[in-house]
Amino acid sequence: MADPTVIVQTPVITDTVIIAALAIIGVFIIYLMLREVRLMKTSNRQIEVELEKDKLKLLQQHADAKKFPFTRLSPEQTSEIKTVEDENTNLETGIFAKEKLIETRITRLENYVKTRKLDNMMGKISEEEKKVK
Repeated sequence: MADPTVIVQTPVITDTVIIAALAIIGVFIIYLMLREVRLMKTSNRQIEVELEKDKLKLLQQHADAKKFPFTRLSPEQTSEIKTVEDENTNLETGIFAKEKLIETRITRLENYVKTRKLDNMMGKISEEEKKVK
């Protein structure tokens, strides 16, 4: 009879192949996580930039809306508007001056009252001190 020889074949997938595959999968998962974090930060910044662009557009539209109506006015109309604005400025100046004068006079009156009260209190204290002595 012939000697049967048993040939043992080494497995195709060894422990080192499995560890290497797990390491590659782990690195891929870490890459995906980092990529997602980067995308989240980038998308937030893009949203902020778009919001700022929208704000600028609104400000430009508002500025354009302010400029446009005056181009239609005649010189007579603009001169009338300027005279009314000048009158309003003069009235506001007068009102401010009167308010300031009233405030200072009230402060002066309050100081007179305080001084009078303090003088009366000093007089009463001196009378009480004379009575005690």
